[in-house]
Amino acid sequence: MQTAERVRNILSTKGLTLYQVSRRSAELFGRSSPYYVPEHFYSVLSNTRFGPRIHQVATLSCVSGYRLSDCLAVFGLSLDDIPRLQTLFSRRRTVLLDTLVYDENEWIPWFAGRPQTPGASAVAPLAQILKPAPPARARHLLALNSRRFLYAKIGREDILAFPDLAPGSIARIDPFRTGCFESAVTPIPAHRIFLVETGSRLACGHLRRVRGNRVALYSTSLSYPPLEFTLGRDATVIGVVDAEIRPVETGRSSGAWTARPARKAIPPRPLEKSDTRLSHLIRGSRIRQGLSFREASAMSRLIAEMLADRHYFASPGTLSECDRLAGAPRHIQKILSLCILYGIGFWDFLRSAGLAIDSLGNEPMPDDLRGRLSGPNPERQSERHADETEITNPGDFLSVLISEWKEIPLFVRHALREITRLPHLSLLDFFFVGPEKNLADPRLRNATLITVNRRLKKPLSPPPPPREQPVYVLLTREGGYLCAPCTFDCGVLALHRQPSTPLAPIETEVRTDLEVIGEVTAILRRLS
Repeated sequence: MQTAERVRNILSTKGLTLYQVSRRSAELFGRSSPYYVPEHFYSVLSNTRFGPRIHQVATLSCVSGYRLSDCLAVFGLSLDDIPRLQTLFSRRRTVLLDTLVYDENEWIPWFAGRPQTPGASAVAPLAQILKPAPPARARHLLALNSRRFLYAKIGREDILAFPDLAPGSIARIDPFRTGCFESAVTPIPAHRIFLVETGSRLACGHLRRVRGNRVALYSTSLSYPPLEFTLGRDATVIGVVDAEIRPVETGRSSGAWTARPARKAIPPRPLEKSDTRLSHLIRGSRIRQGLSFREASAMSRLIAEMLADRHYFASPGTLSECDRLAGAPRHIQKILSLCILYGIGFWDFLRSAGLAIDSLGNEPMPDDLRGRLSGPNPERQSERHADETEITNPGDFLSVLISEWKEIPLFVRHALREITRLPHLSLLDFFFVGPEKNLADPRLRNATLITVNRRLKKPLSPPPPPREQPVYVLLTREGGYLCAPCTFDCGVLALHRQPSTPLAPIETEVRTDLEVIGEVTAILRRLS
């Protein structure tokens, strides 16, 4: 169906014609306003060179009452691409991610607990614990969250928390509440990892109080000098890193990484004053990312290729002009690109651009008009899950897991295939890791879930360095499972138990009763 025809059908559900919308937009904003929707709007949409302005889509949302995110989807623009691509791009510096779920009516595959599950301390396939259930709306899953956390993509230069946090990981940050900071930062070095905002960037590391408001950010594993800041002037502590989603980069991966000292230390700079201007938001976010115009342009080319739309590409000259923008760009795709590149939230961008977002519609668009996938049973897509009590059963595995983690990170749902490096991800690829105290690799410490590539069953030969060795899931003769790095030579499988401290020796155990199930590709774990 052509875009103009879809817009016509959407307006007809509200008893509106384009003439009425055009007249209403003229009454509200004036004919010379960018919000004005002309009477020949359908012919404008038929021109492939130009799409609607963000102001005109906002007018459609305001007049029809439908949400802006749904109206944008009608024109082939998904706001959920912002958190997805922010999550996937490798960053030089750490960046806070946009974790909003823009389509709260999206149908998401869901699961239910099986009657009999393995012991809580075992490593077990998740398919033995959960079974597929009818899909659930995203808003019903969001209602299960009891807390809101921040999430950050760890940059390549942010090495003070290595190896507890690896560059490329997604860290979950528990922001400080009133009265928590004094008890968290003490003169005695602590095991906790903090996210600190300096004048020009974000950094993760261990923190201790030097004197008064003077604190030191330092590493416990690398020979790197501590960085001292004055709280309130040079830096502020955002929160404690309490969990990590870690893609396991190994010697087999093209992106395997080892820690290297930065070429220069982070100079303490005064915290920047808040400024609501769009140009300040764009320029400040770009500087925080440490991106040049050429680097940002190369990233925008990747965005355009991934989304199959050349309008997402921005040349270095265009990005230079964006640093001085006073209003939203002509193409909506450029707005989404800037949000993805610089780690900007979409609503923050619109507020800084001066758009009237308070008058936007709040009604979700029906699935057929939105083009929303509805799951395997379209004839039964009525509101089956009217509340969260129908999604989980109190006391079962899934309910306990959500209660312990307090929040479902739904914003990564569209990026899981890239994070896990599994293009055809299924429940069979997930393994539950219970509270094992004798795991063979420190990367698995406090792990809850892991994903396994069941096609990679042959250990590397010769083995890579210890911190780049793949971790495998192995099946024992008794039917249990193990997780460990291993090598295979002359028909003998050797397990390598890596120490928790860098200087301790690696323990090796030879086994002949094990079968390699697959290689671990991603880990979800707590840090404490």
